[in-house]
Amino acid sequence: MIRYGRVYSMLLVVVLLSSCGWAVRPGESLLDARDDFAQRLRWQDCNGAGRYLAPKQQDAFLESCQADEDLHYVGVEPQSMDLSDDERQADTVTLLEYYRLPSVVVKKYRLRQEWVYQQGEGMKQGVWKVISPFPQLP
Repeated sequence: MIRYGRVYSMLLVVVLLSSCGWAVRPGESLLDARDDFAQRLRWQDCNGAGRYLAPKQQDAFLESCQADEDLHYVGVEPQSMDLSDDERQADTVTLLEYYRLPSVVVKKYRLRQEWVYQQGEGMKQGVWKVISPFPQLP
């Protein structure tokens, strides 16, 4: 009986120690952040998309997004991503297809964005933020 107790204790220690070193690499979470940003932009979710912008860019984006009711996205398609070696910065290109009422002509714009990983405090996972300003679409 004591023998099984020691085995279970050793297994418990191994499991606990192995779980401590399991952390998500920043580059792996960028795809989720970029795709969620694109989806929120596509559905005109200004507040949801704005959460991905750095504080300096966020207010201008929200003001512009909420004021421009005539702007409608037809498609928001992530096209490329260039991740730095340390996986803490990335440049992305997203194809925006949109129209602005009263016109029904769909225009295309290649949105280039610079993303930066902000490390979380303690055991919290960090977040990706867009540090480049969101452009006024023609």
